Amino acid sequence: MPIIRKATLEDIDELVKLRIELIREISEVDENYMSKLTDAIREYFTAKMPENEFLGWVAEDEGKIIASSGLLFHEKPPIHGNLTGREAYIMNMYTLPEWRNKGIATKLLKEIIKFIKETNVRRIRLHATEAGKKVYEKMGFVLVSSEMILDC
Repeated sequence: MPIIRKATLEDIDELVKLRIELIREISEVDENYMSKLTDAIREYFTAKMPENEFLGWVAEDEGKIIASSGLLFHEKPPIHGNLTGREAYIMNMYTLPEWRNKGIATKLLKEIIKFIKETNVRRIRLHATEAGKKVYEKMGFVLVSSEMILDC
């Protein structure tokens, strides 16, 4: 069974590759744009990971990273049920296709939730793909569909 560990700066290339694979699975992206996107993702991880503004976890089997997930924290004004206003956002959850349905995403998610519970954060958000919904629902996440987006 793969081991779950916090990602390090040495994992950035693999984190970039897995994020690109996730993006390819969930959206249509012009392949001519992928080089720019890859560079931008690498720059983001390189800048944000040392500052702990982006935290990553990986599942590794025999030295190969086979799944990853990321975590961001942000703060909103306090609201009923969340007096600190601090929230966690889980993102980048991706498992290589040949490793799916083996409980790896669930193990990653449990590790991240355990980490979050050691902070003063009391609300966790994420966006789920259709394939991922069952993993999140099993862990108690509920679907809220009020979010709207405007690209500027």
